[in-house]
Amino acid sequence: MASMVIRNIPDDVMERFKERARAAGKSAEQLAREAIVEKGKSSREEAWARIDALRAQTKRINDVDLVEEIRREREERTNRILGSEPGSDL
Repeated sequence: MASMVIRNIPDDVMERFKERARAAGKSAEQLAREAIVEKGKSSREEAWARIDALRAQTKRINDVDLVEEIRREREERTNRILGSEPGSDL
């Protein structure tokens, strides 16, 4: 995990931050960590942009073609098991 040092925090701000941490039953470090995690989360728009980028890299599959491919593979497998010729009635 990463760590960071934050310098030049005004004294009054730091005191209020510590008071809020104490009131929440947490350390100032824990409260700061939670704030950083919250601010570092992806926005909904950023998440969708990443999803769209992945979709753009992925080959589209036509549903009808996929169903036909599954049927063809199933028929070939059945024919191998039963020793039938492709296209013949079983």
